[in-house]
This record gives sequence, C-alpha cells and structure tokens, in this order.
Amino acid sequence: MTRVLGHIHTHNESEVIDRTLGALRGQCHPVDGVLLVDNASTDGTLDREFPSDVRVVRFDENRMTSDPIIEAMRHADDEGYDWVWVLNGDTAPRADALEKLLAFYEGLDPATRESTWLLAALPVDMATGRADHGFLVTSRGLRRLDGDVPYECDATIWSGSLYRVSAIRTVGMPRSDYAMDIAEIEYGYRGRRHGFRAFMHPGAVAEHNVGGASLTVETRSIGRLRLQLIELKPFRCYYVIRNHLHFWLFVFAEKTPITYLYCFGKAAKLTANFAIRPWSRRRQLGACLRGFADGVRQRLDYRYPV
Repeated sequence: MTRVLGHIHTHNESEVIDRTLGALRGQCHPVDGVLLVDNASTDGTLDREFPSDVRVVRFDENRMTSDPIIEAMRHADDEGYDWVWVLNGDTAPRADALEKLLAFYEGLDPATRESTWLLAALPVDMATGRADHGFLVTSRGLRRLDGDVPYECDATIWSGSLYRVSAIRTVGMPRSDYAMDIAEIEYGYRGRRHGFRAFMHPGAVAEHNVGGASLTVETRSIGRLRLQLIELKPFRCYYVIRNHLHFWLFVFAEKTPITYLYCFGKAAKLTANFAIRPWSRRRQLGACLRGFADGVRQRLDYRYPV
C-alpha cells in the first residue's frame, strides 16, 4: 500500500492554517500522516488543538522554506513513507488533487514509474487567478510551460509538489543554504541530472495564497510610460538575486553566452525595479546589491534577517 506523508511548513498563518490542514486531511485519497513544521510563528498559528495524526515540529527561529522541507523528507524516509507532499501553510489542495496525482502515476508504464520522482499539483494563485504551470531549465533560462493534460517539466514551486522518497535518497536533500527562493529550481534541475522525470498535472489543483498575494505589482505612469513595479520584502530581494546568480553561474552546467545574458539581465531588472525608487525602497535596493555581490562570490553562508 502506498504511504503518503503530507507536509505543511508555516510562519504566522493563523488565519489560514486550519483551511490548509483541513484540505490536506480531507483528500479523497487520504494521507497517512501529517508533519507540520512551524517557523517560530508569533501570531498564534499553533495555539489550537491538532488531530492525533498531525505531528508538530517547532523551530526556534524562522528558517524559511528549505529546512522545513528537509525535515519533512527525512521524517518520511525514517518512517517508511513512499511519498512526501509539500504544501505551504497558505495552500489548500482540492479534495481530488492527491487522488489524481497517484492515479496518473499508477497509469504510467513501469519504466516511466521507476524514473519519475516528482508529481506536481497545479498551484492556482487565489489572489490573482494565475496558475504556475512549471518550468523547463534551459540554456536560455527558465521556459514557462502550459497545458491542459499532464506533461513533463523540470521544476515548479515547492507547494503542491509530491516527491517519491526512494528518489530523494538518490538525489539528496534540497539546499539548506539557498534557504528559500530558487531552491526548488535547483532541486528540480538536480533531479533531472540524476535521470529522473517530473510531471505537472493541471487537473490536480492546489489553491495557493489563500490568505492573499505574497507578491504585489504596482503600476506607475511617467508621462506615456507605464511601469509595473514589483514589491518584495528586503530578505526576498536578497535571496532571489543571490540564489539566481549562484544557480546560473555555478550550478547550471549547459551554459552558453545567452545563459549569461539571461542570468545578469534578470538580476539587473529586479535591482532596477528598486533603483528607480532609491529613497522609498532603499532597503530593498541594498538587499539586491548585497545579493548580487554574494551570488557572484559564491557566499552562501549569510542568512539575511527576516
């Protein structure tokens, strides 16, 4: 019998954690256990009674995303689970999501099943309606995918991703030093380099950002020019820039001149997003510049204050 561990990592999501947990425990194909890893919440996220099948691990500081996922993967391996399903604290999968993922897997031929390590539910942002269909990692950068039926991808966001535990033993754990952003891209690329395959299932939907958007875009007009300006907290600016540069410069193996243009162009674009507002967004600009310096110097030991 296939055993699935449901994993939720959370930080200050008291208003939505019950919905996420209820959606996970209410799957048509039930999970066999739940591991909730809390990143030192201060808003009462854990001030409630949890069902007996929910194990709670409390970190004494906010260790962001990678470390809670590593904790869940190790727990799944130690306890003999076959799969571990990763969810953000603000992601509520629809009731048939896990059932559809596992049914798709069982319908594959034996050789493809053996080479498959990731089945991804489709994250649909409830604040914007946008679906994240996953990526291919190419020498020209990340290529966004789309489709109505299951298709192969290299990587997608963590939330909604179902990993096969036996494959994790081969690929290894996600990078703790990446902490959060780009870590799922690096992990998906690493899985491909080990010969594993990943599939996105558009019919298995995970409602994402149920508590509101984590990223906002502000539109400003300068004469006839309309600019769309991204809003991110400083620590997110730092990790996006640093990890992006590190991945494309030092991890990605199939580099071409276009790879370098993509790598530095994306980093420069995000930095410029704050450089045109140097006073009101000086903390974000400073975080981007430090991320730039640390990324190109392979300085991954620094943890930016959350």
